Amino acid sequence: MKAPDWHDPQVLVAHTAMAEELLPHLQPLVMAARATSLLDLSRSELAEIEVLIGHHFPARSLTLLPGLRWLHLTGSGTDHLPAAGLAPGTLVTNSARVPVESVAEYALSALLMLLKEFPTLSARPQRRPWHTSTATMLSGSTVLVVGAGRIGQSVIRRITALGARCVAVTRTGERDVPGADRTVGAGRLAEAAATADHMVCCLPATTGTHHLVNGDVLSALPTGAALVNVGRAGTVDDMALREALEAGTLRGALLDVHDTEPLPADDPRWHIPGLVISPHCAFAFPGEPAAVGQAFQDNLTDLRAGRAARDTVMVEIHSG
Repeated sequence: MKAPDWHDPQVLVAHTAMAEELLPHLQPLVMAARATSLLDLSRSELAEIEVLIGHHFPARSLTLLPGLRWLHLTGSGTDHLPAAGLAPGTLVTNSARVPVESVAEYALSALLMLLKEFPTLSARPQRRPWHTSTATMLSGSTVLVVGAGRIGQSVIRRITALGARCVAVTRTGERDVPGADRTVGAGRLAEAAATADHMVCCLPATTGTHHLVNGDVLSALPTGAALVNVGRAGTVDDMALREALEAGTLRGALLDVHDTEPLPADDPRWHIPGLVISPHCAFAFPGEPAAVGQAFQDNLTDLRAGRAARDTVMVEIHSG
């Protein structure tokens, strides 16, 4: 079978927030690149698109692109792609390596914010008895890092640099995670939670991670624990988290990811005591468009050289 020609494919950037900044980083290598919404193109124009760059695609939207050969995601999540109508055999790459350091910094900042009482200090009215605090130390504590991929390992490096111990949770626990005091499998998550002081969640969305952090895990955490989630929303059981916060068994929690985004103004989660809502921004940093453009260029260079694209991800497509 003849290898695909990636010399000058028709590229569409369907990412309204990033397109203007991203496009200049693509055009040195790809001349036939343009930025617009899928809905703004005619059927004949859609049929010409071979490469699509974007973040999240609504249900059945990818079926509008019969000639699509390669989808490059500006983020990392792929769980929406089957419903979007991704055709079997389409090459999918992502930009998961781009936000690693930014998300890790955000997770550490969030954890410190909760431990040092910043949410209550910023609340109005701010007056309270002088020299009063229930702040606690990160140094000397044990932090459970659930999901020890690139982001989780970056979180571990930062937390241990501040004098804390880390327990890494991976799918099987069979391979030690660098920097972690120990590594355990996901099946022992509740057991590990009982030995930790705080938890940072960096899990992807898979069938095996849905509500992995459930009521049993949260109840195993000691009173006064803090929880940060910079992974996927569905990995933490929101109802169980709400119950733990309302019962006062957790110090607080910060969620940067949500099942509905933006979170509606009337959503009850805005009013849960101790819960800090973050608008899914842990990934953001000024150099993001350039870094995403570089990730695309790296993968295009691989393809033009006859190599497998370095950021290829597998997406399971079920027939019917």
